[in-house]
Amino acid sequence: MKKMLFFIEFVLVSLFGGCALEESSDFSNSVVLFNGSIEGVSQKGPLLVGSSVTVRELDGRTLEQTGKNFKGKINNNKGEFFIDYLKLESPYVLLEVYGYYRNEMTGANSNGSIFLKALAELDGQSQVNINLLTHLEYERMRNLVQEKNKSFAEAKRQSDREVFATFYDDVVHENVEHLDIFGNSEGDAALLAINILLLGKESEAALLGRLTEISDDLADDGVWSDSALKTKIADVACGLSLSGNNELGVIRKNIESWEIAEVPAFEPYVEYFWAKQYGLGKCDASNVGKSAKNNNPFSIYSGLEFVCEKDIGWTANVNGHLIGCDTCRAMRDPRDDRVYKVVNIDGVDWMASNLRYDDDSYEGAYECFRGNCDAYGYLYDGPGTYTYDGVEYYGGYNPDDPAAGVCPSGWRVPTSGDFDILLNRASEDDKKQLFSDAERDFIFADGGNVVPYWVSNISGPGMHWGGCRYWMTVDVDYSIKVTCSSNAPHSAFVRCIRYVEQ
Repeated sequence: MKKMLFFIEFVLVSLFGGCALEESSDFSNSVVLFNGSIEGVSQKGPLLVGSSVTVRELDGRTLEQTGKNFKGKINNNKGEFFIDYLKLESPYVLLEVYGYYRNEMTGANSNGSIFLKALAELDGQSQVNINLLTHLEYERMRNLVQEKNKSFAEAKRQSDREVFATFYDDVVHENVEHLDIFGNSEGDAALLAINILLLGKESEAALLGRLTEISDDLADDGVWSDSALKTKIADVACGLSLSGNNELGVIRKNIESWEIAEVPAFEPYVEYFWAKQYGLGKCDASNVGKSAKNNNPFSIYSGLEFVCEKDIGWTANVNGHLIGCDTCRAMRDPRDDRVYKVVNIDGVDWMASNLRYDDDSYEGAYECFRGNCDAYGYLYDGPGTYTYDGVEYYGGYNPDDPAAGVCPSGWRVPTSGDFDILLNRASEDDKKQLFSDAERDFIFADGGNVVPYWVSNISGPGMHWGGCRYWMTVDVDYSIKVTCSSNAPHSAFVRCIRYVEQ
């Protein structure tokens, strides 16, 4: 009897167990056993050697993780990775990479790390790249699968098309997980342009917030609807193209200096993006010599006339538009969109007006001169950066760029050496261009005899200076004097500088 009951129980378990396996197979919707390897490149710029890569198995119908994870690392300076011995019961995976990367804008290694994702199906492929576009489509794919009941393949096709069209709607491209910033296709060149567009003049920390913002915007309907952000990115890109500093050429040299591979022609795609945001369209053989006006009301170049020039592209006098001076150059502070006239003296760009930036980080530390920040700039209790013997930084400073202080990224507070060069090499006309602001008239009218500016140096206790604070003055005759004194002024103006590659 016991044997008979055991036999019946065995049969029932076998039957129900067989049904359970069959239901599992239906639920997974084309489960295959993947037993192999996965490889690819991870790129903002290339992720640095040693950066971690993780492959996570997913349920294809829910995109939830199954718990199976496989670890790897970036193997070389190209950002390549290779992970072997993957044993998966589902072909759907999430790839994650975390680490530092090469910055296209500066050519140097990044100061901060980045976290990027890519969703892929390994059935029939083992090559998957991780890049900004795979990261931007992640939330959109999850929405299409989980909320719109799309299959993985359907969601992938749709999100690929949507995320690429966010930047370029008529450029031929491969699946975004196959794009490579060192490839030779249209899509590859466009991807490199997108990397440059999204970073722009922002700090590396700000880039992460920007990626999250765009990804969340795309998630619900596949449309990047933030016109203000798109225009801000376009304005910076336009400045890179038309500033007169050959900034796109400098970026190209930075990337070429890595000696990884040929750099594709990304420059036309940078122009194509901002020209599209301005309503200009493409500059090609059909409209050479014709002009068009920027009709984007959010743009700092709104209303500016552009001309399509053969073999050059769209051109315009952006500096004349910004500061009313056809022969001058200008810079725009990306933090608050204020524009400054710039004078170049012996390879150094100097702001020709006082800094007018206030991030509210130090209550009472910044004061509008004569109550009018826009006209005269701020008086600062300190510039936010200090140097010890010109080498070691300490005190309050910007961690992304310690010498920057209150200046925007890529610019910094001058050292005493910078002012010495200005003293010895600037002509009288140069000095008058730099230091003839209206606040001088108020100071001299009130009985003052010099206009004070901060210098970034401090000589620490125990040094031969005995401990003092550097500052610089300009008198009524434009004579420059750098002083190191324990009785430095309570507050002074700031002029930011940057060295320009000639």
